[in-house]
Amino acid sequence: MKGKILLISQNFYPELGSAANRMKQLYKQFDKAGYEPLIVTTEPSYPNHALFEDDAYYDDSELNALEGYRIIRIRMHCQKQHSDLVHRLFYYIELMIKVRMYIGKLGDYANVYVSSPNIFLAWATLFFKRNKKAKYFLEIRDLWPDSFLCLKKIKVKFLLPLLKWLEKQMYQQADEIVVNNPYFQSYINAMLNENREMVYLPNAVSQTECLNPIKETMFSVVYTGNIGYAQNVDQLIDIARGLNQKGIHMTAIIYGVQADVFREAVKREHLSTIHLVPPMKRDACLKAISKHHVSLSILEPSDVFMNVMPGKIVDSICSGTPVVSNVGGYTGELINSQQLGFAKAGASTTEIIDYIEQIKMNPELLDYIISQTKNLRDKQFIWENNFPRLTGKLRGV
Repeated sequence: MKGKILLISQNFYPELGSAANRMKQLYKQFDKAGYEPLIVTTEPSYPNHALFEDDAYYDDSELNALEGYRIIRIRMHCQKQHSDLVHRLFYYIELMIKVRMYIGKLGDYANVYVSSPNIFLAWATLFFKRNKKAKYFLEIRDLWPDSFLCLKKIKVKFLLPLLKWLEKQMYQQADEIVVNNPYFQSYINAMLNENREMVYLPNAVSQTECLNPIKETMFSVVYTGNIGYAQNVDQLIDIARGLNQKGIHMTAIIYGVQADVFREAVKREHLSTIHLVPPMKRDACLKAISKHHVSLSILEPSDVFMNVMPGKIVDSICSGTPVVSNVGGYTGELINSQQLGFAKAGASTTEIIDYIEQIKMNPELLDYIISQTKNLRDKQFIWENNFPRLTGKLRGV
């Protein structure tokens, strides 16, 4: 019999965003492979609670049947999606305490898989383990506390030495570490002064999500997903202005704490070629991306953010749409070396718009990049192909 697995994640179906989709895909892959996964998560609230007041986003009948049985949702007092970062901190602490209590009630599992961020879930799971026999997997999708402290409103850098010590302890307590970006492996090994093997499991699409892109006749740019504190909303507005001046259409399918800043700028400045669209389900969003000619990913100019691999970039590659971004590191190198579009750490608005115009004026270049995205998707970004990297590490295989 295969060893059962306990998953612990802040985000899960039916929430939007790459974190929730990643955990949904992992859950379904574990289930298909016979591991009988159980997940402890929260009630859906990303990007906001109101979005899930009706059942429209609960569109997976297989997962719906497991609610309350193998999908356990913890009720929270504090709000996850709060504009005040201090309130968010209280949310994380509350979640850490409740997850810690809940794990004690669930009995023993052969494998425990905790996803970070946020880092508080990992602390609740890995410190003072109650189940000593389990194999503990720590998934790193972002570098906390670095990314948290890089946010504009954070004023608690005096805590950095303590937080960095706790971060190091977290890595040491994990039996296996899973990363969605190769840069994280080198970062963690440098911190630990080790050469530890890790499981590289990037965000991806399932085989059923693979699309053959059919582009709209009119050239257009798309930005999808979160505009939070990690995204450079000022530069995104500046890009929208520049595209509008050149008569290039852009679709913005957005949510997040700074999304209204972008929406208000578009309306106030009468940017007529910028089209604001409310959040949508993943399958509809992938289809929308596939119809556009360029996809944007714009982050704050911090070393931490420049070295991430945003889920929207993977979604764009997998949807056959060239990527234009201001990221650097591994992701920037991947985009440029594989000829998937344009990436440069801290790229200026002028550089970004110039490249968009270059694609617009060169249909042969566009077609070539589209073919490159499809080739890379099939090689690197299919869940069913990558998942065995993880199952080979599980206890009780």
